[in-house]
Amino acid sequence: MKKLSLIVCGGLLAIGAISCDKAGNKGTATASTATTTKTEVEKKTVYVNTDSLLSGYQFYKDAQKEFENKGYRLQVDLGQREKGLQNELQAIQQRAQTMTQAELQGADIVLKKKGAELQQYSQQRQQVLAAEQSKKMQELYANIREYVKKHNAENKFEFVLGYTTAGGGILFADETADRTKQIVDGLNTEYADKKKTVPAPVAPVKK
Repeated sequence: MKKLSLIVCGGLLAIGAISCDKAGNKGTATASTATTTKTEVEKKTVYVNTDSLLSGYQFYKDAQKEFENKGYRLQVDLGQREKGLQNELQAIQQRAQTMTQAELQGADIVLKKKGAELQQYSQQRQQVLAAEQSKKMQELYANIREYVKKHNAENKFEFVLGYTTAGGGILFADETADRTKQIVDGLNTEYADKKKTVPAPVAPVKK
């Protein structure tokens, strides 16, 4: 929406210049002012292709891999627990003819309780995973915002817009205003430096 506002502003300046020219009120000077203003805005407005940024940012790729692995391990864990519960049910069904009514009712209560506990456990683990993902995404965008802020301290852009080819408020983006590669390269350099400072996990001592 900010980019759209700039486009509208530039359009209004151009329309104002034409109107003044028709009215004979120093049209040439006004048009020159409008052109200068538009040029200054263009120089101070750049964009980053957010699709390319994410696909090129190693932090994001590592985070994706991390949560794919965590999601897979959770599914395996839940599958094993569910299979164990099914095995218990099958064992009871096989012994059903030798069990009393009270024993069957007791076994049914136990299985239902275990089923409810498994469902609760599944929900809790998925909520924990979702919270971890949310925290990681907050860290991701904080990294991007902080780097863009530092990057912009040198360039002094008024706007660094996020652009995506899938849609959004920006209908056109001039490639000369694209700063995606510079931002991605800088982010990856910072991320690589941070990874170097993180101590490696200590391997367990074999007895």
